[in-house]
Amino acid sequence: AQAQVALRPYVGANSSKLTENLDTATFKNQVGFQIGADLQIGNKFYVQPGVQLEFRQNTIDPRVDDDQKLNRSMLRIPVVVGYSFGEVDGDFAFRVFTGPNAAINLSSKTDDDSIIEKDDIKSAIFGWNAGLGVDISIIFIDLGYEFGLSEVFENVDGAVRNNLFYANAGVRIRF
Repeated sequence: AQAQVALRPYVGANSSKLTENLDTATFKNQVGFQIGADLQIGNKFYVQPGVQLEFRQNTIDPRVDDDQKLNRSMLRIPVVVGYSFGEVDGDFAFRVFTGPNAAINLSSKTDDDSIIEKDDIKSAIFGWNAGLGVDISIIFIDLGYEFGLSEVFENVDGAVRNNLFYANAGVRIRF
């Protein structure tokens, strides 16, 4: 069997959930977005390395002041493996996938009076993805969840991790 390769550019939306509240504040989810591309290599079983520019947003409620914004731009590098049900070369397939990713912090922005400083945010965090996808002709849709494996902040009391729900849609360019 000949391996199939597909380039998959996409856009998507995400919802960032910081897992643990601090003694001085709680975190609220906000909607962010991403743009990226990956290579899907294989037929039924596949490996899928990718890269994406991701914008994660949260709101910090310090309980004594107005809400504060926490915005992060990340370079996310996932490598997932998956299995495809259905006609891989045909017009319809259903997929399941899982694998790790690294997210490198490109920039962070907080309000001037925020209880979280930009220097408190780690330069890289790691996660584990699990998800489902569907291929319809040249279009694909992926829904996934990233479980945060490493802490987001340095010098902050509490083991805050970043979980992330994401949805991507794009086109498959097969080679």
